[in-house]
Amino acid sequence: MSVKMMQTLADIDQQLYQVLNEGTEIDADKLHTLLADRQTVLNDLKAVPELLDKDSWQEAIDRTSDLLTILRERREMSADQLKRLQHGQRSVQAYHQFR
Repeated sequence: MSVKMMQTLADIDQQLYQVLNEGTEIDADKLHTLLADRQTVLNDLKAVPELLDKDSWQEAIDRTSDLLTILRERREMSADQLKRLQHGQRSVQAYHQFR
């Protein structure tokens, strides 16, 4: 059972990598669904810790760390884009005030 769940977790992680690396636009709904599915599988795995293989579990931890790093980077990129957009909008508003 845990082998199948670990494979399901690895499959979800692979899909997450694909969603996060598809370019500038991220499908937020798909990302949310995958993260929710991942959480469900992790909760199921934590319910039976005695069945977990240490090597497989360590690989899952490593993938989690990698995914968190990618998510942080994407969030920072989005925050920077939003900041530039807001600055541009303020500049346009200031321009229109003096027309």
